[in-house]
Amino acid sequence: MTRGREFMVGVVIIVAIAVGVLGTLWLQGRTFGPVVSVDVLTETAGQLGEGNALQYRGVRIGQVSSIAVLPDGSGVRVTLVLDSDVALPNDPAVILGAESVFGGWQAEIVSRASYPTFPFFEIPPDMVSEIPVLGGYALPEISRLTRSAEQISTSIERLTNRLELAFNDETASSVASAIDNIDAMTQELRALVTEQSAAASSITANADSALAEVEEAARAARRTFESVDGVVSGERLDSIMTNMSVATAGIRDVATDLADPTSGLGVTLGRADSTFARLDRIAAQMESGQGSFGRLLADSTFAVRAEDVLQQLDLLLQDVRENPRRYVRLSIF
Repeated sequence: MTRGREFMVGVVIIVAIAVGVLGTLWLQGRTFGPVVSVDVLTETAGQLGEGNALQYRGVRIGQVSSIAVLPDGSGVRVTLVLDSDVALPNDPAVILGAESVFGGWQAEIVSRASYPTFPFFEIPPDMVSEIPVLGGYALPEISRLTRSAEQISTSIERLTNRLELAFNDETASSVASAIDNIDAMTQELRALVTEQSAAASSITANADSALAEVEEAARAARRTFESVDGVVSGERLDSIMTNMSVATAGIRDVATDLADPTSGLGVTLGRADSTFARLDRIAAQMESGQGSFGRLLADSTFAVRAEDVLQQLDLLLQDVRENPRRYVRLSIF
């Protein structure tokens, strides 16, 4: 009976130890199925440690097996152990970062296309082996971020000091004056643009009017050419040429008659010439004071007398109108 109890106690202890070992391995992310190894090359491992989790799409598929610096010191080689039945993306890469704000680090398999701005480690051709080698990138640590923030703060402080030195009261006045000048220049440019726009509109209107006049002249010229074409073409041209021939013949006959002194027209022209000569002699006699009309034109006294006579005659006629009984007496019986 005692041996049976001792056997049961031993079995319980062995089972408890096995459960504890298996639980510990499970908590550490150890896999019990077939696994494969993958090497990752990064510039730095950050705070990643052996035994940290390996995730893909948020699911734990393995763990970090080992971390070592490359022989030439150019980077770090991280060996990962993961389930062999997990299908990786076509362009796999590994990001090393913290699981949470206060937690440990982890490795995550991602697609390079999903993080195009991350500088993943470029794998040299001589490092390719039977074990797949992936490029990795370690996210900045909190301490590095703090140092970067401190550097940024220092740079901002220096920039602020330089700005304070550059932008004093005199600089502010100069900037305000420059802004005023730019405003005035803008207003002048706006006025100039307005004037030019009005001038351009006027030029455009004049151009439109000129084009309309040119078009009207072109239409008139076209009508004229059509009329000339109608006159020149066909029977009308023959009629015009015939009339011109007849008119030319008539002018030739007139010229022949004028040249012939024995013709009727020549005699008539000779008589007209004789008449003009007589009129010329009569005008000369009148101008020299010969004859009644000559004395009338040459002697101003005769003209004054004639005017006086006409005046007296006018007075007589007026008196006859006013006093007809004085000059006309009518008696019956």
